[in-house]
Amino acid sequence: MKAQENPQTVASLPLATSRRWRAPWAAAALALGLASSQAWAAGVEYPDNGTLSIGRGGAWAAHPRDGLALQYNPAGLAQQRGLNLYLDARLASQQVSFEASDALVGQKLVENGSAPFLAPSLALVWGLGATGPLSDLSLAVGATGPSSIGKLDYPKAGAERYALYKTDYFISYASAAVAGAWRDWLRFGVTGQLVSGSARFEQAVWSGFGKGSDPGVDTDAVFDGSGGPIATAVVGLSIVPNDQWAFGLSWRPHIRFEADGTLVTTAPASAKDFKVTQLGTSATLELDFADIIRLGALYRPTPALELEVNAVWERWSVMEQIAIRTHNVMVQYEYEADKFDQVPVPDIIFPKHFKDAYSIRAGMEWTALAERLQVRGGWLLETSAVPEAYVGVEFPNWGRQVASIGASLQLFGAWLDLAYAHHFVDTQEVTGSLSKQQVTPPLPKTFLPAAEASTIGNGTYQASMDIVSLSLRVPLQKLRSIF
Repeated sequence: MKAQENPQTVASLPLATSRRWRAPWAAAALALGLASSQAWAAGVEYPDNGTLSIGRGGAWAAHPRDGLALQYNPAGLAQQRGLNLYLDARLASQQVSFEASDALVGQKLVENGSAPFLAPSLALVWGLGATGPLSDLSLAVGATGPSSIGKLDYPKAGAERYALYKTDYFISYASAAVAGAWRDWLRFGVTGQLVSGSARFEQAVWSGFGKGSDPGVDTDAVFDGSGGPIATAVVGLSIVPNDQWAFGLSWRPHIRFEADGTLVTTAPASAKDFKVTQLGTSATLELDFADIIRLGALYRPTPALELEVNAVWERWSVMEQIAIRTHNVMVQYEYEADKFDQVPVPDIIFPKHFKDAYSIRAGMEWTALAERLQVRGGWLLETSAVPEAYVGVEFPNWGRQVASIGASLQLFGAWLDLAYAHHFVDTQEVTGSLSKQQVTPPLPKTFLPAAEASTIGNGTYQASMDIVSLSLRVPLQKLRSIF
């Protein structure tokens, strides 16, 4: 078979001393590697968004009063009056380090070097008041992102490179909600959402013979794609029997997310003279988001003091695996002088075996000055969805405790909110890792020693996170002029 003209160069094994010593399945190795590098999964999400929620330790499901109720429990929107604008922004700094215990060539102690990640949200709520048989009716639109870090950046030659060395992604939820109340005490709401996102993941693939590790013979592998819009919803219910008590329940169903994109590999410098080419780059990333059920109870012992406890269940056991579906991707190689063959790149299925995650959130809010100043505090305990055998730098959100504080100040009729939270993430000492290098598979019509995957996940993982959140709540009909 003749070589096709102008094919895209892909990675091959660089240790060859003759033309028969090449391994052109780098695209397959890329797909395998990317399956372990996705970053959308309570496995990788930190507990929730919103300045008011963050200041209360995430306890915000019983009776939420800001625009982000459309994400937590849309029934909370029914208590609002007039036109209200909500602007929210979070700056999250995630500290992650990994010290490998396996004998991998490269920097053994590595740290995330990405800058703090900024994630905005906004909502516009129109409270219509009593309408027909309903004692309250509200409409809302908004846009939010997931509670996660969209960028990670590790040393390209570090010991973590076979799992991940860089990510850059973002997912957005475009939302429209309706909420109502019947006789004031029973409130209900539904948020319809369209989920869209983009993602870029980069990692190394072992391209040598047998077992080993050497940055000089690694393939650079990149997935770049986008997906959506995908329809989903949040439904919520609140019971408010009196001024002292409120109880809330909400549910977000399981979501299957798909991102269409490209698989691209770059050969190491020592392999540039090898005649290995990739034909086609189209691929789709498939992964699952968990069902989330929130249950909250709120108690006001005095009009100035509010206490709330939430329990949250996240069904991450739906994440059994992550799939890379290739679409007519082939690898062409020369197995003898002027003799070429093509090998299809198959779908890659990567097991994850996530577990369900649970959290308890407790928060308080005290009105220090009526209609002027409020202060908050909270605490959260969350289990990990990531089994110890699959712990890696690409999933740095393990079991954690979170301590938070917050405050709100009313100025000219609008509320300015501020919150800070520190996440104490459990250190992971991994000795029985099932995470392996992604390697270049053996080829037909060759007699080369196959690459063998080494264990890459054993070692010590440490992480923490700091979040600063700021929001502005503007009741437009009450806003007073500053002049």
